[in-house]
Parts: sequence; C-alpha cells; structure tokens
Amino acid sequence: MSLFDLAKSGLTTGHAALNVIGSNLTNGMTPGYSRRDLILGEAGGLATPKGFYGYGVQVNGVQRGYDAFINNQLRGASNTMAGISNRYEQLSEISNMLGDVESNPSVALNGFFGALKTLSDDPSLPSSRQAAFRKLDSLSYNFNTSSKRLSGLEKSTNTKIEQSVDVINNSTEQLARLNTQIEKISSQGGTPPADLLDTRDGLLRQLSEHIGIEVTENIETGRVDVKLADGRPLVRGDVSYKMEASASPADPNKTIVSYVDGNGVATPLNEDRIKGGVLGGLFKFRNEDLVLARNEINQIAFQMASRFNEVNKNGFDQNGSNGDNLFKFDDPKAIANAGNTGSAGLTPKFSGAAQDVKSEDYNISFDGTDWVVKGADGRTVTATFDPGANTLSFDGIEIDIAGTPDAGDSFMMNPTAGVAESISTAITSGAEIAASDSNDPDDEKNNKNLLELLKIQDEKLIGGKAKLTDAYATLVGSIGSSMNALKVDGDASSSVLQELEYKWQATSGVDLNEEVINLQMFQQYYQANAQILQTATAMIDTLLALK
Repeated sequence: MSLFDLAKSGLTTGHAALNVIGSNLTNGMTPGYSRRDLILGEAGGLATPKGFYGYGVQVNGVQRGYDAFINNQLRGASNTMAGISNRYEQLSEISNMLGDVESNPSVALNGFFGALKTLSDDPSLPSSRQAAFRKLDSLSYNFNTSSKRLSGLEKSTNTKIEQSVDVINNSTEQLARLNTQIEKISSQGGTPPADLLDTRDGLLRQLSEHIGIEVTENIETGRVDVKLADGRPLVRGDVSYKMEASASPADPNKTIVSYVDGNGVATPLNEDRIKGGVLGGLFKFRNEDLVLARNEINQIAFQMASRFNEVNKNGFDQNGSNGDNLFKFDDPKAIANAGNTGSAGLTPKFSGAAQDVKSEDYNISFDGTDWVVKGADGRTVTATFDPGANTLSFDGIEIDIAGTPDAGDSFMMNPTAGVAESISTAITSGAEIAASDSNDPDDEKNNKNLLELLKIQDEKLIGGKAKLTDAYATLVGSIGSSMNALKVDGDASSSVLQELEYKWQATSGVDLNEEVINLQMFQQYYQANAQILQTATAMIDTLLALK
C-alpha cells in the first residue's frame, strides 16, 4: 500500500462525505427528508515484523436516519390529533350557531313571549297584535335557519368523509407501487433507496391521519404491509385494498364507508370502532354531536309548536272565531331500507299526546310474523298493532302500513326529524291570535287565553323536566362542555405530537448548523488527503531527480 493509495482512499471518502453532507444541506428544508450519514471504516492493513500498516479508509455505506419505533409513535399521535381537530372544527360550527346572542331560537322565543306580554296589556291594539305576529314569524325563521345549518353540516361532513376516503385510497395505491419499486431497487443494489423510503414514510403518516393503521416493515427490502386496526389488509406487497364511500341503505342522507375485499365485496365499517383520524373524528361528530343538536332542536320546536297550537285552539281570536294552530310542520317520514324486498310502505303521523313523542331514531322491522320496533339505544319499544286498520302505534305515533312486507324488511323513522326545518306560521295576521276565552268579539279586552299562552314559558315541556328555554340552554351547555373537553384533549395531544416530532427531528432531521460544521471538517479532511497526494508526488519527483 503506497501513499498514493492512501491518498486516493481519503480523497474518495472525502468526496463521498461532501456529497452526503451537501444532500443534507440542500434538503434541510424538504418536508419528510431523512438525514443521511456516511458510515466509514478501515480498509484493512498489513501486519509486518515492523508493525501494522493500514490500507486507508473505505465507505461502508450511507445510513438513513430512521427509527421505526418513533415513526410508529408519530403516526399514532397524528391519528389522535387529526380525529380531535376534525371533530372540534365541525363542533365549533354548532357552538357558534347555538351561541349567537342576537339570533337563535331561544332569543326568538323570548322575543315572542315578550310580544305576547305586551299584547296581554291590551289585546285590542292592532299594533300589538301585528308585533306579536312578526315575532311569531321570526321564531319560525330562527328554527328554520338553525335546522338548515345543521343539515348543511351533515352535507359538509359527508363531503369530508368522501374526501378522506379518496386520500386513503390514493395513499394505499401509491404505497403498493412504492413497495414494488423499493423491492426491485433493493434486489439490484442491495440497499433500499432512501428517497423512496422517505416518500413511503410520508404516505404512511398521511394515511394514519385519516384512519388508524398497523404497519409491518421489512427492514432489508423496505417493503411495508399495512392493516386496519381490526386486521384487514390495506396494503399487502404490491396489492392495495380500497375503501368505498356510499349512501347508507338505511338513510340516503348519510354517507357510510365500506371496506372492499379482494373479491370486491364491500362491508360497512363499524363506525363506533374507528376512534381516531379524520374518519374517526367525523364519525364521532356526526353520530353523537350532530345527532344531539338536531334531536334537541327538533324536540324543542315540536313540543313548543304543539303546546302553542293546543292552547291557541282553546281560545277565540279577535273576530270571535275559534282559535286555530299558530304553527304548522311536516308529519314524520319513514325511510325504507334500500335492501327491502317487500312492497310495504309506512306512513307515520302524530296521534297521541305531544309529550309522548320522542326525538330519536327508531328502527321498525318485520321479522316475518310481527313488526318489531327498536329505539336508538337498541331497546325494544312496546308497540300496538291493529290488524283491522293495519296500523302500528307507539310513543305518540300511529303508522299506516300499506302493501306486504317481506321478512327482514326495515324502515328508519325519527318522529321529529324535519320539524324545525319545516315549521312555519299557520296564521296570516295577528288578529288570529286567540287572546280571549270568550267568543264575543266585543269583549276585546279579554286576555284570559293569552295568559294561558304566556304560562307556556314556565311549563316543563321537554321530557317533563325542562322548560323550553332551559332545554335550549342545556343543549348549548352540552355542546360547550364537549368543546372544552376536546380543547383539553387537543392541547394534550398537540404536546405529545410536538414532543414526538422533536424526537423524530433528533433522529432523522437535518441540523443545518451541524451539517455546516461537518462540511468544514470534511473540506479540511479532503484538503489534508490532497496534501498526502502532493507529498507522495514530491517524494517520487525527488527520487526521480536522484537518478
């Protein structure tokens, strides 16, 4: 081994080191780039009676800064954070709507009661009657607006779910292709390509932000297999499996997500088991927060309108005519499951006391012999079937059944669904407000029935426990409590995610200051080996000059 060989090994190593450091510096701001480190080793040597003479230095490889454990933790933290932030974002829309101090159903209801109080001082005043009529219109409008905003949130949630499914499918397809490319390059060069591994890890993190995954990695080839938390594969080698977003058979207004297996069979995900990620957050919002808000708004609207209608019909209007409904709203609708095979159709209507009507999703199914009614919590609801009239009755609802059902046919019905959105003023002027308990139009100062209308303000109409405005306040408080809990969870999850990103940075990230120091060091190293070469050349020249 000559000085020339030693200098050559040093210059070659210095050149390789400067290339690696240069790549780190130029990609220092590239998202997802993992630092590369040059692995150096002795090139061996020769043992002689006079001692051991080294053969110089050699490059043993380029190591990618990577820790599978930290990456797995980072994916888990990203999954948790994405679920919380997406649910929080949607929930804040409800909170902002309910908490609008200038315009919401509770404010409008208080305004209507205030107008009725003014009218009760002198029911003969046309101006007071017209003011009460305008407040009545405003009350209907506020319920309409709130309900439409909730319906809009349902649509936007469906859209976000579809977008999330698109991201999942795109990510799994790319991962399957990367597996093929990485394995091919690994088999040819013996080492997985670092740039493709960076791309792979970025896709895995993106995928984990949308749904919980389990990743199995082959360190030697760089191949990853990805499974859902329940064990079903998303990526297996060069094969990817799809998710599918579609309308629910039970409710066309609800988008569900199904897993499509290798045979093309789509099986709906169990939404209760999807805890994190974008999908988990959106499912949680839609199935709990949105359901709570819509059911409560509809229940308040239904109980309020029913009670006002009942009391107003007990009195007489300004013309001495019997009072009529103050509000009108749509009857319930039963939604047939898309998989039904029979010809049965269900037509529900309100038939019993308003207090018996519950705001929840009922599942009504035919088992081949009897109709079975289940509540939202899965309990069996006692229902009465009249074979003569072919009607089914329960919880203040009567359902007319037409046609013939097949065993397994089912329908979904929420009695108050759409009440808040469809509610409108039934009277055409303030003169139709039944202020009097007398049919004598000359008894124009009579306000006795109007006082009964005012008493509604203090009646516990919601579940027999809460007044109308109290029920609204409870809803606002419940949404606010959920927001606060999510804020706390979000802050904690953000701290965990930030800490893990720091750990990733320490393991895989580029420290520009450190790389600049390495650059200067290997620049000197290269120059020093060039000096060895120059010295060797000078020695040869001296030897040649001696001849």
